[in-house]
Amino acid sequence: MKALKQNDFETAVVHFKESVDYFTRNSWVDQYRVITVLSSSKMCFREMGLCNIAFCYSQTGQAEKAKALYEEILEEYPDNGIAYYSLNTINTFSNKAD
Repeated sequence: MKALKQNDFETAVVHFKESVDYFTRNSWVDQYRVITVLSSSKMCFREMGLCNIAFCYSQTGQAEKAKALYEEILEEYPDNGIAYYSLNTINTFSNKAD
């Protein structure tokens, strides 16, 4: 998050990918996050990490990578509002550029 706050999106992607990998390997930590890390967030940490990666892609001009990742997120987490609205935004701006 520190790299993200400093607009160092490339470094942030590296750390978010490490986080996603960790929670993919240790899904039980994410599943029981209320107990394991005292988080009652509706969105799991893996899902948050994927959204953060896609956001970083969009901030570094990698709209196609962001779009593809948001689409993947929606396949796995169909109720993810962040991915839904971000994908709509990317599509809107892509259509205006055509």
